[in-house]
Amino acid sequence: MNQNIKQLFNQIDNKFDFILLLSNEFHVKPSSIRTNWFSTYFSIPEKHKDRVLELLQNTIRQQNLIAV
Repeated sequence: MNQNIKQLFNQIDNKFDFILLLSNEFHVKPSSIRTNWFSTYFSIPEKHKDRVLELLQNTIRQQNLIAV
């Protein structure tokens, strides 16, 4: 699942907005998400992985709709 999340995150055009979305969803500081979840450690808490994956998929779907 981690590899899938990494690949999808790399497809996100506006990573800053996505990190803010996660911050609001999970009540975690954006800087913590950026550093711990997607950069240095890439350690998304196990309890959040399913929801992060769902949000990634929805965000990519939305950005593809806008691009067309």
